[in-house]
Amino acid sequence: MLTRYTLPFLLLAVLFALPLPPLLAQDEIAEPVLLREGARVSLYFLSDSAANTDTMTATDGAPIYHLKGERGQYEGRHLLLQVLPDGSAQPSEVLTSGEAFDQILNNTYEIIETGEDVTQHWLRPGAILGLHHVRLKSDVDEAEFERFIHNMWSPTQSDALPDSKIIFLRGISGERSGDFSFMWLIDSEETRDYYFPQSGEPSQIYQDFERGWAWINDDEHLGKYVDNSRGDEFTDYIVVR
Repeated sequence: MLTRYTLPFLLLAVLFALPLPPLLAQDEIAEPVLLREGARVSLYFLSDSAANTDTMTATDGAPIYHLKGERGQYEGRHLLLQVLPDGSAQPSEVLTSGEAFDQILNNTYEIIETGEDVTQHWLRPGAILGLHHVRLKSDVDEAEFERFIHNMWSPTQSDALPDSKIIFLRGISGERSGDFSFMWLIDSEETRDYYFPQSGEPSQIYQDFERGWAWINDDEHLGKYVDNSRGDEFTDYIVVR
């Protein structure tokens, strides 16, 4: 027998039995490409006139990330970043038109070492991507230095600091072609400031962590290869979207 209490429950049962419409069609979602070895990272510096555009989105490939220089060499500059899984993948068409970009600064890198396997997506809004360029001494054998990255530098530092990750790169096109660099990924601006309250000034907590790997910088290891006479050439970028 139906009562005035039965009808609402019947309506709810019918509603829950209906198939729910998808929130987004599957082909509208560009899955992030994780920063794994062999992937390619392309940086496209926006010209001043295009710095605040909201129209640069991927419709034909991996997501495009909008970054802004927050500290360092390119503080205040805007750029777009796309990660492609390997050399066979092509950048999105919107990134190859060239009209909105400062072409001389554009570079593409290949990820050559990540330390532990990358299992999380690091390029979320609010994250910090510190791009550090490595200047080698003139007499360094580059193949030997790359072996040093794989065998000593990355195992020592790639996963040593909580909530961060260091990933090593080599330039394959642009003005950085052939050069070594590394990305220092940190999960948020707050975490970065916890380790470095001011640019180039580590906190006490960071210095405490650093004691665990300080030996890597001595003349028998990193100092054997890297020319630090002109200081650290870097930019901290914040992921805007």
